[in-house]
Amino acid sequence: MMRPMSFVYVVFGVLLSLMKHTLAADLGMSFNRHPEPIAAPLGDEVYFECSLNLPAEKFFWRHKPLNSDHWGPMIQSENSGVKASRHVVYFDEKSKAGDYQCIAYYGTSGLASDPARLSLATLEDFVEEENEKLQVAAGNTVPITCPVSYSCPQAIVEFYKYNDTIKNAFFTDGNTMVLKNISMADNGQYHCVANNDISSQTYTSRRKTILSVLGSDKAQPPYFIKQPQFEYRVLPGKNITLECFGAGNPVPRVTWSRIGNHLPSKVRVTAAGLNIHNVQISDNGQYHCRWSNEHGVKQCKIFLHVVESPRVTKPLKISTVSEGGDLEIFCSVSGIPEPVVEWLINGEFLPRDKNKNSRSLYISPVEKKHAGIVQCVASNEYGSDSGYGLLRVTPKQHLSGVGESRSDNTYSSSPNHREHTRIGGRRRPIKEGKRKGNALMVPPNQPNVTRLSDVSVMVRWSVPENNGLPIEFFKVQYRELGQKMNRKQGKWMTDTMVIPKHVRSFEVTDLQPNHTYKFRIAAVYSNHDNKLSSNSVKFLLNRTSDVKAPKLPVPILINTEAVGPHEILLVWNIEDTAAKIDGFIVHHRATTFAGKYIKTTVEGKTANSTTISHLNPDTAYEFKVQSFSIAAGSEYSQIHKQKTLPLPTEFLVQQVIPENTLKSTEINKTGGLYAIVGGGFGGVAILAALAAVTILYKRSKRKQNRESPQGLDKAVPNGRVVNGGIPDSKINITPNPLASLDTPEDSIPKNGQQSTMEMASFLNGQNNNSHNNGDATVQANTVGEPSLGAPASNEQPL
Repeated sequence: MMRPMSFVYVVFGVLLSLMKHTLAADLGMSFNRHPEPIAAPLGDEVYFECSLNLPAEKFFWRHKPLNSDHWGPMIQSENSGVKASRHVVYFDEKSKAGDYQCIAYYGTSGLASDPARLSLATLEDFVEEENEKLQVAAGNTVPITCPVSYSCPQAIVEFYKYNDTIKNAFFTDGNTMVLKNISMADNGQYHCVANNDISSQTYTSRRKTILSVLGSDKAQPPYFIKQPQFEYRVLPGKNITLECFGAGNPVPRVTWSRIGNHLPSKVRVTAAGLNIHNVQISDNGQYHCRWSNEHGVKQCKIFLHVVESPRVTKPLKISTVSEGGDLEIFCSVSGIPEPVVEWLINGEFLPRDKNKNSRSLYISPVEKKHAGIVQCVASNEYGSDSGYGLLRVTPKQHLSGVGESRSDNTYSSSPNHREHTRIGGRRRPIKEGKRKGNALMVPPNQPNVTRLSDVSVMVRWSVPENNGLPIEFFKVQYRELGQKMNRKQGKWMTDTMVIPKHVRSFEVTDLQPNHTYKFRIAAVYSNHDNKLSSNSVKFLLNRTSDVKAPKLPVPILINTEAVGPHEILLVWNIEDTAAKIDGFIVHHRATTFAGKYIKTTVEGKTANSTTISHLNPDTAYEFKVQSFSIAAGSEYSQIHKQKTLPLPTEFLVQQVIPENTLKSTEINKTGGLYAIVGGGFGGVAILAALAAVTILYKRSKRKQNRESPQGLDKAVPNGRVVNGGIPDSKINITPNPLASLDTPEDSIPKNGQQSTMEMASFLNGQNNNSHNNGDATVQANTVGEPSLGAPASNEQPL
């Protein structure tokens, strides 16, 4: 037994360790300077620096090479007890390029900085290209581009006419020189020279641009001198020019507009294109450039993507947790494109989840070694940001027996070190699913519900990745809350539509406005058994007049492309990327079909493309897209039409028969002779077997009559033995996977067992009364499927 004084020492030691952890966050520790990215040539010495608002006990640095997901070992800095640390890298090998990160420690609690990238400063030589010849009428604007292959950082470009430097040239993006209002004096031969100041490399382009200025006697409709760039990406606060170079004779006039919206206030039309100053998120969208003169029109569409560096929008909510308990932490982030979220405990990265975008961290059970700083880091190609909080762990008390030793918090990348964590988990461990024998049936996840109209909703769900039985189809069930009949909850109603296994959304119609519902998904597996998802949260279906939801942005359907006989790719975008939406709904139907559209949901506000599959080959379809939130859906985009590819043609290969093989007539004669002989012997054998079976059966019958006692002719209900009676030969076969779901709630078997299911409805195919839910492809699959009765509820009465 532990002595009382020993117990005091143990508790004191634990409290002292926790005090070290609290120093970091309670005193407001934070980085006021993160390492900064840098480009350097081989042979340089590079310095990375970081600093905090409070002195740290020690600093460590680590390196992650380019194109790698693994951080290297910790390297301790010589600095200690100071606020700043410097890490020196002798850049003598290309393998030392990559990301570098600073970690500050207070005891065992560690806080990591944002990573900074070391890039190799270099300039690649020009690629051999043919000379470019331009013939343009006088008065037009001509761009001449320097074809720089690659430069880090951006190369400094100079242009030459013959061998003379062109001074005071007007540039657009650093690589394109613009000649305004050209005249005969601009005739000549141009080339460029690229220089990288950091790597001290200079290359001269061998491609010449030969400009010939024409007179104004020949009429020309507008045309593009330089092919426009159709997409631009820019960070907020930057300036950008959307290039659109047109020419003609007479000189055409350019008009700029914005599709679906007005032009931003800070725009200026220049000779190079449309210049937007101090770009904002609201400037995101599609722009239209139109050149026109009396002989024709030339136009194009240019899309501007306003991207965002990641930002952790809310502090992590972390509280004191008892040792052995469970903990789930959420990280709220924003950024375009969608940031990748990683988690750290005391400066150590945890294994990434498969989807690499897990915004929650689940720890079970919590141990003392987890105490310290928990940090989430969000990053995309435009930057990174992090949030952190202090996790306190209340240790268990051991008043007797051998004291529990505390394991050191090591910084190993071994999987055993982190098997206690799960990224992207729920508050409770995910259920492993129901087993029938050795068959694992993993149920769908809890469905989400979106209002579509006063009488309809969209139900969306997913299925976890698993190695269980394959799902054959789904059914959607719903129940109205608040009304009770005979003091019992209303029954679950089942939509009669059989939903194919690849579909993850379904429109439920014929509901009542201002009524509250719950929904769930039934999955039917290859063994003809079923498994239900968890119930959705309560959903109040408001009338349109009662909904005060903000107007949602209308998607712009940019492109549709057939990628196979059964798939079509859709690409869209929205102008207001800050709008609060949950995702998009893609509507499609065959152009020859006048019924309702088939609906497919795409989760995520940053989604901008999807592939619609399971289409018919060589068939034309029409598509439209809308955004949605939990409250409502937006207006529809313009309709685009696209045709799937035809099936590939199969060529028959003529069979070649070797010369030494028998001819078909010879084979037929030989085979017929063998068949006659074999048939004779076979008939004799069958007659002998039947005679033997008859004799054995008569002997067995006489023996049973002699041994059978009197009075055993009692009735046998349901094929079971009654009072020692012999069961009859009638057996109840119950493969209908969903018949048990129509039982009342108070008759559900205990321990999650389901009641016996009947065969009749499955064999009779009672599913011909399904109503149209707008899915022509699904309807074709409903004939002969088992019907799904109203199932019993798996929840407690409200």
